[in-house]
Amino acid sequence: MNIITIEEEAWRSLNERIKSISEFILKSENTSYDSLWLNNHEVCQYLHISEKTLWRMRSKGEIAYSKMYGQYYYTIGAIKNMLNAHAVQTSEEYIQELMARGKSYIEKGRTIKSGK
Repeated sequence: MNIITIEEEAWRSLNERIKSISEFILKSENTSYDSLWLNNHEVCQYLHISEKTLWRMRSKGEIAYSKMYGQYYYTIGAIKNMLNAHAVQTSEEYIQELMARGKSYIEKGRTIKSGK
């Protein structure tokens, strides 16, 4: 086994270089799709909406977009932000009420069908 000695300043410099290389590698591995651009057709397929609905959302300012050479483009991050902005928060009480109404509806539907 060989022992190598190195000056403290050289060791610190080498250690800093190793840290910066490590940070660079970690950043390059952390690929986020939020900056990926999609066109109208791709967004409509992704959200299962028509182009008319997407146009309305653009007109109302509900979704961020860019226009280039007559084409509209959207980032996945903008789509996520739009979806999060329009997400509905529900309480447990509301969910229970909704379930009770659904059960009542099913029971009424079954009695109507069996009465015929």
